[in-house]
Amino acid sequence: MEDNDYVLAFDHFYTTNHIQILKSLLPFMDNDSFSMLPALIKYMELEYTLSLINKGRSGFSGGIRASSTSDSKLGSNPAENMENIYKAIHKYLAPNEEKSFSQILSAFKTMKNVREMQQMMELFQSMNPDMDPGAMMENFASGNGGINGMDISEIMNMFGGTANGSKK
Repeated sequence: MEDNDYVLAFDHFYTTNHIQILKSLLPFMDNDSFSMLPALIKYMELEYTLSLINKGRSGFSGGIRASSTSDSKLGSNPAENMENIYKAIHKYLAPNEEKSFSQILSAFKTMKNVREMQQMMELFQSMNPDMDPGAMMENFASGNGGINGMDISEIMNMFGGTANGSKK
């Protein structure tokens, strides 16, 4: 769904056609004569929404709900949920809110990368119990900032190949 689709879907379910007509006519009306019309439209929307709650007939089986996790994009991964939430609200955020949200997303991505690295280290450890994960992490972090030739050879040997890609 596009970002604006969520807003349009909300309007579709909680607004009548007559209210939509009034909203569409607002730009064509004289401001001085109809200054209270926007407030009247909002009141009509609230009244209609409250009537749906009271009657339980909103097009949903069981009345209005604030959310429906079965229909939404929410999954079990918090990082993906945050990204989907960000996509839905980003154009409504103030610059400082956008910055804060970006920092939160960055933290989630960092945590995901750390988890993936832990899983990879556990995999290497299970394949070669003699390998020291601490020493390997020091090699990753030291020197030229990457893996040296010996590390690549060790990793390739663990997978049954050689550093140049050929099988032993």
